[in-house]
Parts: sequence; structure tokens; C-alpha cells
Amino acid sequence: MNRRRLEDEDREQGWKKGRKRNKKIFFFSFSFSFQLFFFFLMTHLVSADPLDFFCSGPHSRMSGCSGIAGSGGYEAVYFNPSLLPVRREIGLGFLFADQKPNIYKNGQKIEKAGNPLEDVSQLNIGLAFPLSDIPIFEKSKILENIYFGTTGYLPPSGRVVRVGNNMLREPSTLLYGNRNTRFSLYVGLGGRIPIENINIYLGGSVHSLAHLPIIVDANLSPDKDLLVIDGALELAEGFVGGAAFEYTWDRNFVRLGGVYRSSVGIEIPTSVRVNVLGDQALSLVASLFDVFTPSYLGGGLALGYRIEKLGLILSFDFVRYMFSDFKLPLLEVQEVEPTEFSALLPKNPVPKLRDVNVLKGGVRANLGVGEKTDVIVGAGLYLFPSPLVSQNSTLFVDSDRTVISGGGGLSFPSPGIIKGNIEILLSGQFHMLSKKDFSTVVDGNPVNTSIDGNLFSLSASLNFAF
Repeated sequence: MNRRRLEDEDREQGWKKGRKRNKKIFFFSFSFSFQLFFFFLMTHLVSADPLDFFCSGPHSRMSGCSGIAGSGGYEAVYFNPSLLPVRREIGLGFLFADQKPNIYKNGQKIEKAGNPLEDVSQLNIGLAFPLSDIPIFEKSKILENIYFGTTGYLPPSGRVVRVGNNMLREPSTLLYGNRNTRFSLYVGLGGRIPIENINIYLGGSVHSLAHLPIIVDANLSPDKDLLVIDGALELAEGFVGGAAFEYTWDRNFVRLGGVYRSSVGIEIPTSVRVNVLGDQALSLVASLFDVFTPSYLGGGLALGYRIEKLGLILSFDFVRYMFSDFKLPLLEVQEVEPTEFSALLPKNPVPKLRDVNVLKGGVRANLGVGEKTDVIVGAGLYLFPSPLVSQNSTLFVDSDRTVISGGGGLSFPSPGIIKGNIEILLSGQFHMLSKKDFSTVVDGNPVNTSIDGNLFSLSASLNFAF
């Protein structure tokens, strides 16, 4: 009798311990899933348009991304759509950028950290032409001075995340990225009003940004990895408006330009499922409200000078990005199973953002080496401060950037029936992230952390000016 009672008590104690252990597992999986989810929230928080970092085409990229007054053709639909009439052209290019900074903890470099900044590989397509080229319109001087333009960066494929499970604190590899899983598309009109030696430019464009929803499928079994797969597209639109004033004499010009871009917000449907040792521990359905493209206001100056076979364009831009206008990301949870854990949502600090002033400058030269063949070279520099007010974790890492750019190529007559010039251009950038030291706390222990990096981007482009 006493033996049976003792056995019953042992079973009850074992059941209680098992329930506590299961609760711990549930709580761990729930906390992990939200830490993971907050990681993705952070990766989308401080982000400019891909074209803000890598420019909208080879001419601007090789001259410091300065194009508010110095761009033309399809590159202008992003920088300043009023300058579309400066060039009639078609362009195609491919860009690759290394965007993974170095992270050090207690002096030791984290070789395989899950950095929100990721390698970028994108296709660039651009087009600019006057409305008078459209057959349905009658030829007129007015339509000859009104141009349609579009440019876009398209990711060649979606991204998949594989994260190792060594305590799930330092992911082994991370391929997911906010820039590689979305595309940017600008479509606009620009008009020129010629008055003797003066040209007045006015224009506007719509910029559309799409993002792939996040689907997280976490398996904490010892022999499994965590997989994150992108889903369907979500689309949002904004507006860009610009104007420019140009004075010309002989083959020279002075041009002033101004531009404004509105911010873009998007709602990302999000699903999180966590499995522990083969059994589902938690399921979460939520939406992430994320404003990831800031508005900006900018001005530019361009000087053009040509003598015989040498043509020079100097360009300078000042742009103020309004990151402080960002609405803080809001996670709206529609469903959590088991429901008893819905009250355990962790309170994570969201970093504050500030407005930043970006300075850009560059020079581009065309040097005639034949009757109709030019060598094109360019170089530039721009300074992009980090919008983070303070750095207190490695969920999102960022620092002030000094970017050196350059490039070159050839321009020669088209051998085809259509008259025009073909441009083959190579351009690149070298991003130098300033070193940033800060402290974090892991399991109650302080960790001295620092970030830095020398990053690059390379691009090959083919343009046809007609």
C-alpha cells in the first residue's frame, strides 16, 4: 500500500517536472521565435532604396552617385525625372555588391554571423525616349521635348536562409536580405522648355517597391537547420518630383536641380512556426508594418565644359534623408498557439533614427580617340552617415560610410540599321565603414563589440543612345 502510494507520488512528481520542462521548452521556443522575428524586423528597419547606395546607372555610379543636376536619360528618372530629356537611350546592366561588414566580439571576429547587410546581385534595366517616338502621336515640337523614362533593379532570384542551431545565437550562414528580396521600379515623365540659351526642366515619377513576405519555419531538432523562404510580392508606391534650370553657351552649360521623394511604407504578412524535437511548440501569424524607404529633399549643381575632343561634367549633390520621420515598426499579432504564451511577448528596444545629410560629388570625362569613338572615365566620392542614433546590439549593424566610386568604358557608333552610339561601361564602388565600438550584454556578461568593413560593388552595363 505504502509502496503503491510512493509510486503514485513519484509519477505525479515526474509529471509535474515534465510539465515544467515542457513549459520551459515552449517558453524557449516562443522567446526564440520572437527574438528571431525581431531580428527580421530590425533587418527591415533602417534601409534606403537600393539605388540610394548603388545609383541608377553607370554614369552616376562612376561619378559619386551625384545626379540631381548631372544625370540624364533613364538614370534621371530616379535622381531627378525632369532631366529625362537630356538623353534618349536604352540600358541594361548587372550589379554585384559585397555588403557584409566585419563584427568582432571581445576581439574575436565572427566569421559566419547573420548580418542584416547582405551581398546584393541585381539586374538594372532603363529606358528614356520622347513621346514623339510613339507612333500613335503626331510629330510635334512639344512631344519632342516630353520624355518617358523608366529604370528598375530586379533581383535575379529569391533568397533562402539556413541558420545553424549551435544555441541559435550566432547563425552559421545567412543569405536572406532586405535588398535582394525586393525590386525598385521608377516610371516618370520629364519635360523641357527651351528659351534661347535657357532650358527649364520639370518632371515627376512614381517609384514602386515590392517586398517578399517572411515565412519562418524553425526546427530545433539537433540534426536540422532553420529555414526561411520568401513568399509572394507586396507592392507600395511613392512619388518623386524634380525641376532644373540650365544656362548654355557654345557647348558648355551650368545646371541647377532640385528633387523631393516621398517615403514608402509596406505591410508584410508574416508567419512563424517553431518545432521542438519534432513536435510543434508554437505557431504565430502576424503582420509587420515597415517603412523602409525614407523621404528625402536634395539639390544639385552640374557644370559641363567641352573643348575639341574633351568633354567634362562636374556634379555635386546635397541630400537630406528624413529617417526620423519613420514610423516605428509595429508588430501586429493576429494569432498565437498555444494562446497562453501571447502575454509573454518580449519587450525589445527599437533604435531611434535621425535625419542624415549626404554629400556627393564627381567628375565624368569623354575623351575622343577616333573620329566617332570616345573613352569614358569617371570618379567620385560620397559620404553617407548612419541614421542610427546609437548602436547597442548586433541585430542591425550600421556605421558611417565613405564611398569612393569610379569607372570607365567606350562609346562608339552602332553598326546596326538604327543610328546611335553604343556604350560599354564598367563601374564600381568601395564602401569604407568607419569603426564603431560598443558594448552588449549576453547572459548578464558584458561583451565588447565592434564593427567595421571595406565593402565593394561592381557593375557592367550596356547602353544604346539613339
